[in-house]
Amino acid sequence: MGETDGFEASEEQESLRAAVRQLARKKYAPTYLARSAAGEFPWDVLASLAQLGLTSLLTTPDYGGPERPEYVGAGIACEELAYADFNVANLLIPTLITSYILTEFAPDELRNQWLPDLVAGRSYIALGLTEPETGSDAAALSTKAVRVEGGWRISGEKTSITAVPHAQACIVFARTSPDGARGVSAFLVPLDLPGISQAVIPDPGWRAIGRGSIAFDDVLVPDEAMIGAPGAGFTNVMAGFDFTRPLLALTAIGAAQASIDDAVAYVQQRRTFGAPLASNEGISFPLAEHSTKLLAARSLCYQALQRRTQGLSHTALAAMCKWLGPRSAVEAAHDCLLMFGHYGYTTDNPLEQRLRDIMAVEIADGTAQIQKIIIARELFGRAFVPYSRR
Repeated sequence: MGETDGFEASEEQESLRAAVRQLARKKYAPTYLARSAAGEFPWDVLASLAQLGLTSLLTTPDYGGPERPEYVGAGIACEELAYADFNVANLLIPTLITSYILTEFAPDELRNQWLPDLVAGRSYIALGLTEPETGSDAAALSTKAVRVEGGWRISGEKTSITAVPHAQACIVFARTSPDGARGVSAFLVPLDLPGISQAVIPDPGWRAIGRGSIAFDDVLVPDEAMIGAPGAGFTNVMAGFDFTRPLLALTAIGAAQASIDDAVAYVQQRRTFGAPLASNEGISFPLAEHSTKLLAARSLCYQALQRRTQGLSHTALAAMCKWLGPRSAVEAAHDCLLMFGHYGYTTDNPLEQRLRDIMAVEIADGTAQIQKIIIARELFGRAFVPYSRR
């Protein structure tokens, strides 16, 4: 565990791994279950991630970031954090994607207003893309932004938004023209504006982070709230998914690896019928298989992040990560839970909480079916994609 398989990590990346691992296993792992049970947003944890420099990995030196975006480093951080506490890793990812969007596409005034507090862990910006009737068909979203004097009026609903109950603002994607995906623009919307209402969505996992929905009823935002060029919002967020998908997969892989390590330790000391449980091939073979699959999935993730760093195409590879990683992780975590017998199913054991948390990654940023469509599109061309035949 903890290797950027297929690549030789730089000295800086190895130092980052060591620092994150030490912090995560000493401070976050012991409180994983308590934090999940409490369901309270961990502002203190977010501040500690910021102090370590993790929240600014995809920004510029002006905002505490590196000379160039550290995508592989972000993957290392997410995997190491998830090994200790899955929710801490997924506390970081939304900040990485929103900081990336602000850094790359926001006008200077908007960037200077929001980015410093974001990367310092003092504020949280949610990402509002998914809608109740569209799901993964993001190009078909119905939220609209109508041009008015001095700004835009936004109407519509967003759902399944990570951490929105605790966010101060949301990057909202809305249709500004009827021209398909090319008609979607992005806006940074403070969540205390008139016309905004929110609802919390109760989930069996990700309890420390939370999820919710937002309704926009003729919400007025100024011209300066637009991020990027008009109609470029969809393209910008899709480019972001090409690196968040490997990051999400690595959180699932990290948590699953922790479950495997727990199971390996347990079955060596647990004795049945006069022998260690590990001597039973029904136990040792599944662990061997899951270790192999996780290693393969991990390698794909770091390949995708490395290609991102090099400016090379990685859309299909990112989709492969998002399909294989969570699937392999869920299977591994499930089998590891069963190896503990009834104790694995109790809330005193992190195995059942990890399984519920990991399962969410099979949905976030597109389901397995969506990832297969993306991979097939890269193989056969856009004519294969179902929504291209409308």
